[in-house]
Amino acid sequence: MEEQKHRIVHMFGVTDRTLKRSIAKKVENTGVYRSQHRLLMILGKHPDCSQTELAERLEISPAAVAVSLKKLEKSGFISRQCQENDNRVNQVVITEKGWKTIDLSTQYFREMENAFLNDFSEEELKQLQNFLERMIKNGEDYYQTLIKQE
Repeated sequence: MEEQKHRIVHMFGVTDRTLKRSIAKKVENTGVYRSQHRLLMILGKHPDCSQTELAERLEISPAAVAVSLKKLEKSGFISRQCQENDNRVNQVVITEKGWKTIDLSTQYFREMENAFLNDFSEEELKQLQNFLERMIKNGEDYYQTLIKQE
């Protein structure tokens, strides 16, 4: 049983790496790197997201978010506009180029979802989803025990 658990966790990692490689390959023609791409997609879904909220959602530092935003701005995917009531606060706005990239990426993700889950029945997809939800919960519970040990 222990060997099987090891193989399953290993396969989970391999699946994650394969998905990341596929995403990187698929979006390479957009001019946005995978990490910047995730940030752009989150901004598309949550346009009022602050830099701190972006960092929390991406689980990276606010400084890393600032670097990515600067690169996205330089490449024309976003712009920054001062808020009317407070010139000290910059609002990140997705440009037309950014929205086109988000739309294209959404198509790419649908394609990858279909490729990765090809030949799974509806019942198998439900089972897989339940298994992964349990795995995520177990992982989060374990992570919380690690935090408490600090």
